[in-house]
Amino acid sequence: MTYQSLSDQRQKRALNIVWAAAGQYGIWPDFLAFCQNGEPDIYLNSIVGLVYRHYDSEMLMRYIREQLNKSLFAELFTELFWLGLENAAYEKEISCRPALKDLRYRHAKRFLAEDASVDISLQQLMLRQELAHTLKCNRCREILGGPVAIINPWDKRIYQALAFTGNMNTAELIAAMENIIRSFFRFHWHNKPREVIHFTSHAFLLNLLKKIWPFHQGYREEQIQQLTFIASAADKGNSLKTIFNRQDKIPTDKELSACYGRSLFSQDRLAEITRRYCQGIHHQVCLWFSAEKGAVRKENTAYFHQHHARFTTELHALTNRLQNALLLCQRAIKLPARNGRLTADRVWRGLILHDGRVFSAIEPTKREDISVMLLLDGSASRQGRQSIIASQAYLLTEALRQVGIPLSVVSFFSQDGCTVLKRLKAFQEKSAQGIFAYKTQGWNRDGLALRALPELWRDMYGQKLLFILTDADPSDERSIPAQGIALEKFYGGEPACKDTKEAVKELRQQGIQIMALVNSVVATALVTKAAQHIYGEDYIILQNLSNMAQKVGDVLEQAIFYGHNQKM
Repeated sequence: MTYQSLSDQRQKRALNIVWAAAGQYGIWPDFLAFCQNGEPDIYLNSIVGLVYRHYDSEMLMRYIREQLNKSLFAELFTELFWLGLENAAYEKEISCRPALKDLRYRHAKRFLAEDASVDISLQQLMLRQELAHTLKCNRCREILGGPVAIINPWDKRIYQALAFTGNMNTAELIAAMENIIRSFFRFHWHNKPREVIHFTSHAFLLNLLKKIWPFHQGYREEQIQQLTFIASAADKGNSLKTIFNRQDKIPTDKELSACYGRSLFSQDRLAEITRRYCQGIHHQVCLWFSAEKGAVRKENTAYFHQHHARFTTELHALTNRLQNALLLCQRAIKLPARNGRLTADRVWRGLILHDGRVFSAIEPTKREDISVMLLLDGSASRQGRQSIIASQAYLLTEALRQVGIPLSVVSFFSQDGCTVLKRLKAFQEKSAQGIFAYKTQGWNRDGLALRALPELWRDMYGQKLLFILTDADPSDERSIPAQGIALEKFYGGEPACKDTKEAVKELRQQGIQIMALVNSVVATALVTKAAQHIYGEDYIILQNLSNMAQKVGDVLEQAIFYGHNQKM
């Protein structure tokens, strides 16, 4: 079963849950809920169905689409509204559906368990709607009989206000939400011009502010273009002047060499590469190709030695699989011929059909040379998984070395306005120990890293296969440069995904086949949507990073059997 068919089946099951709770079929809700493992959430999908059963769903969805979704805090307000709707629908239905209590209890228990088990990175923490998450966690604790542990008085009052009751009708639910917005979110800017003062700051500071001020990037392009910058000039009293976005300083070659090791390329070559790729939305950042792997990380080697027996078994199995695929691919083919070795089962064709090709000639098969590159996301989102990624990359490298397929391993991250590509193993390098120097830090500007990658692949010919370990969520502290007087955009979300998608397209046009190995703490349904948008069908969802080398082996087998004319 393909992952796509599994995803479709899960969506159908989620719809069936909604339809059963709503008591009507054929409705297509705007929201479906899935657990972290991709399975439909029975309780939350039941709540969606109950909302359709007990309330004016058309009125509610219109309010969400036309009011909440056009707000600056669109995502936050929508999450809060559904938190209130959950309580109201539950209270309305519990008297006639007692089983709902057990479903709610189990949902709360699983939500808190999953939240505690997820190793969330600094980037994802910044991008998360922290207020909504805090309120959800406390709602679940309350369901399980625990105390409400909200310290912030402002958060606590919002939590109390979201306790919508079962005797409220549709209009009263909407009025309650509007009252929350008016009472707690005074700067609720809708999609119309207002005379307000806007300030811009360093992108990293803006990301940190999201922790305390639930800013949402749902601001539409036409809104951003209407914003004006107003400031009082000390030397001119109350006069006004335009303040343009300042450009962040780009590090010098000397600074980069001191931070990340000497450059792989000469100064002139590096300058040429920078001019070629650091343009458009990347013109305020730079590239650095490090020739130094860095020190081997003790935690990486310790993890490998701890699981050495298992890795040895996996290496043996993977090597045998690839070796068998290569042998089958190179097996000679017997072809009909007019001379050569007489073939008994073709003699009748000469006598009856007067076909002179009663002999067979042996033609050896030719396999196009293959080179493989493994590109590892080295950003802080990989924290907590660094050692297992390094071990899996080493395992894959050793297997390919033993069967004679050249492999290069490169990690990348972005920090202080520079996207760094660090070559941990070169194609012609025999030792793979440098892979254990893999370290996670910074951000990931995927679009720029992918465009620059062919610079490390120029000496290889034949079929080129690229595997990229990613969370399908490119983001960087250095923003997308502003157009005119408009605000800078954060390199993340839709703009970053679009940029990465274009980079993938450019690599394919150069004859490079790409397969994304997607591993993320985000819900499977969401990360699948992002992966499809960026990579099309060429991705694998890796729920468990321990399977990374084996998954790459599966794809390589197909590439060896079918060659470059077939899709990986």
